[in-house]
Amino acid sequence: MRKPLAAATAALILFGGAQLPASAAAAAPTDLQVGWADAATGKFKITWQDSGEANRVKIEYEDSDPAVWLALPQAGEPNEYLGQGARLRRNMIARIIVVSLDENNAESAPASSPWFDTNLPGVAEIQRADVLATGAIQLTWYREPALQDTTPNDPLDQPSTNEHVVPAIHPKSGTIESFPAPAGVKTATVPPRPRPYSVIVRTQNEWGFVIADRDSTVQVTTLTATLGMPAIGQYLSTVKFSAEIGSPECYGVNCGYGPVYLQARADATKPWATIGKYNAEPPKFSAAIGVYGGRQYRLYVPAWSYYSSDIRVAPALYTAPRYSAAQAKFSVVGFNTTTAKVGQLIKATVNVLPAGSVKADLQWSDGKVWRHAAYIGLTKGKGTLSFKASGRGTTRSWRVVVPKMSMKGLPILATTSRTFKLAVR
Repeated sequence: MRKPLAAATAALILFGGAQLPASAAAAAPTDLQVGWADAATGKFKITWQDSGEANRVKIEYEDSDPAVWLALPQAGEPNEYLGQGARLRRNMIARIIVVSLDENNAESAPASSPWFDTNLPGVAEIQRADVLATGAIQLTWYREPALQDTTPNDPLDQPSTNEHVVPAIHPKSGTIESFPAPAGVKTATVPPRPRPYSVIVRTQNEWGFVIADRDSTVQVTTLTATLGMPAIGQYLSTVKFSAEIGSPECYGVNCGYGPVYLQARADATKPWATIGKYNAEPPKFSAAIGVYGGRQYRLYVPAWSYYSSDIRVAPALYTAPRYSAAQAKFSVVGFNTTTAKVGQLIKATVNVLPAGSVKADLQWSDGKVWRHAAYIGLTKGKGTLSFKASGRGTTRSWRVVVPKMSMKGLPILATTSRTFKLAVR
C-alpha cells in the first residue's frame, strides 16, 4: 500500500535534517592585548588568541561613528596587528575590537580592549625670540594645558618623559633640524645656521605632534644697512651722512627697526666709540655730525625683532668702515689791504683751527705754478708776517697752506686757504 505524499515528504525532511546540521558560529577571540611596539616612533601592537580563524580588527571611538576597520587578517596568519598611532584620530577616547569570522564571514562575539585616550600634548605658542651675540636664537613659549586624561593608567599611557617640546629649523633648502627638549621647559636656544630660515616649536608625544593653529613661526633673516659719508669735512664744521636699514621681509614696509648707532675711531688700531644714536624710522634717514679730525665711521644696527603675524628676527650687524678726512678751518687769512705802493709794509694774518703750532706757507702764483714766498709761524693756530710790497704794476694771487697736523690723536690734512689778491702800484 502506498504511503501518502505528505507523510513521505515529512520523512525526507526529518532524514535530511539529521544528515546536515547547521554550522557553529566562530568562537570569540581571547587574551586581547594592546600596547606599544615602539612608543618613540608611535608604533602600537595588538595581539589576541583564537582557533586559527580569519579576524576583523576594528577601532571604536567613544561618542562617535561606528567602529572602523583597521585590518582583516586571514585564517592562519599571525594574530597581531602593528599600527601607527599618528594614523588614528587624535584627542579621542577609543578601544580596539577584534572578532573572528566563520566561513560565511559572520562575526563572532567581540573581544574588546579597555578604553584609552589618543590625546596630543598641549600646544606651544612662541611668545618671544631673541638673537644672541653668537647668532643663536633664544625662544620662549607658552604651553596650553593638555586635555584631561579621562582614562588614567590605560594600556597605552606613557610616562611624561615620552613627551617633548621640539624647536625645529626649516631652511629654505636642505634638511630640517630638530632640537627636542623636555616637556617642562619653556625656553630653548637653537644654534646659528645660514640665513634665511624659519623656526617652529612643536609638541609631540606617542600620538604625534601639534603646532599652534595661529602663526607661531620665527623668520630668521639678515638685515641690510648702508652708510654714506662725505669723503672730507672741515674741522669744527659739520658733515651730513645718510643711512638706510632694510630686510628682505620688510621691503617697502616700516618694520620698526628702532635705534641705530653711529660709531667712529681714528684708525684700525683704535677701538670703536659710539658718537650718535638715531631712530631708524623711516628706515632711510640722514643726520649731521661734527668734524674733529679724520676718522673711520660705521653704523651699528642692534639685533632686530619684529612681531607681526609671525615673528621676524635678525642678528646685529655693522656696515663696512667708511673713512672721512678732515681739513683745517681758516677763520682769518689774508692781507691787511688789497692794494699797496711799492715798498709799503704789508701784513699777512692767519688764524686757523685746530689751533696747532706749525709753519704756514705763504705762496703766490705766477700764472702757472704756485711759488713759495715766506713761512708764517703759527702759535696756537695764530700768526702774522709783515713784508714790503714789490712788483710795481702787478696784481698777484696769494694763498696760505698749512701742513698736516693732528688734534687729540685725529689727523688733519694739509689744507690750502682761499686765494686773495694784492695789487702793487
